[in-house]
Amino acid sequence: MICRADLHVHTDASMDGLSSLARQAAAARAAGLDAMAVTDHNRCAALPDRLEGVLLIPGCEVSTQAGHILGLFLEGPLDLEILRAGGLPTGEAAVEEIHRRGGLAVLAHPYASPSAAPEKLSLALDGVEAANARAAFKAPDANRQAAALAKGWGLAATGGSDGHSRHEVGNAYTELTCGELTCGELTLPELKEALKRGDCRPVLKRNTPCFRKGLSQLGKARRQKSARALVRGLAYLAYCCGKDLLRLPQARFRERSE
Repeated sequence: MICRADLHVHTDASMDGLSSLARQAAAARAAGLDAMAVTDHNRCAALPDRLEGVLLIPGCEVSTQAGHILGLFLEGPLDLEILRAGGLPTGEAAVEEIHRRGGLAVLAHPYASPSAAPEKLSLALDGVEAANARAAFKAPDANRQAAALAKGWGLAATGGSDGHSRHEVGNAYTELTCGELTCGELTLPELKEALKRGDCRPVLKRNTPCFRKGLSQLGKARRQKSARALVRGLAYLAYCCGKDLLRLPQARFRERSE
């Protein structure tokens, strides 16, 4: 069986998340996904096994000095208070804590920033996110570079929407080979083992429009309840909309060329 799992999804438990867990799970079901990893920023929460018929994977996106690292298939909450006691933790400390909790450590959107140099890292990772639907916002080649990095390191390549709203879930996902199981029989251990074996393939269905990130940043600004933050959020949303408008002629030109 080929299982489709979005391995990078945020809920409104993240400061910039716009949709509830229930809405994200419903969106995953509508997108034809079998599983969804809940990876809120620096936050771990107890989850039901399934919601809306979708298998939920406990996770967390940890901000570190080495970039963002996804902890997937966590068997318990990360000790984030200790991990972040001295500010941003090192990548090594985050990976060690993820493994201590029985999880797999995946380097998220390693080239989303044009100045990133993840190839210089030396971490005991289990995978690299090679299809992220938001990664092209700042670096159009980000996913191609991430796929090459995963191949060079001999690690599993994963895919995830990085969705902060229900409109984004399933824009990127991971196909995992899980034997002869049916969707109803699918369990977390089977999915985890498939990822550990590297029996997976990242899929980028579509790049998320930039304005979606602008909306999530505006939502974050509203939660901060600061006039200055709100103005910055509105300005960033306008900037993102402008980027989308500039891309429209390019996309039409590519369609005609093909």
